[in-house]
Amino acid sequence: MIIFQNNNPVIIHTPEEFERFSSQYLLIHAAGGIVQNENQEILMIYRLEKWDFPKGKVEAGEEYAEAAVREVEEETGLHDITLGDALPCTFHTYELHGDPILKQTHWYTMHAKRQSLTPQTVEDITQATWVPIEEVSGKLEESYPSLRALWEGIRD
Repeated sequence: MIIFQNNNPVIIHTPEEFERFSSQYLLIHAAGGIVQNENQEILMIYRLEKWDFPKGKVEAGEEYAEAAVREVEEETGLHDITLGDALPCTFHTYELHGDPILKQTHWYTMHAKRQSLTPQTVEDITQATWVPIEEVSGKLEESYPSLRALWEGIRD
C-alpha cells in the first residue's frame, strides 16, 4: 500500500506498519467515482486550482458505494449513475485546523450518459466537465500524486 504523506509516497508493507503509521492520524473515509460516458469521456472536477475526480466524506452508517454515488451526484449534478467495480483505495495525509488527517478514499468505476453538469460551488468546485479519456493524464499532471497513481494504475 502507498500512502501519500505531504504528497510524498510512503510504502506500507504490513498491517502492523499501517497500524503504527495511522495511529498518528485521525482516519477519515471518503468515497468517489471514476465516471465514464458513452463517448469515452471521464467526469472531472476543478477544485482549489487542481483537477480531481468527484469524491467526498462518507456519512455515518453509509456504505462506501452509496457514498460514492451520492458524492458524484452532489458535486457534479450528474444523475442516473450505474455503479461499477470497486477500485483500489487511495490514502493521503493533510492537516485540518491543526489536526493530522489520514484520508482513505474508496473509489468505484461508474457509468452515466453524457449530460449537462452543475459544479457544487459551495464546495469550491468551479468546473465539472467531461474530459476525453486521452486528456485525463495531462489534467492530472498538476494534481494530487494519489490521483495520478490511481489513474495510472487503472489505465495499465
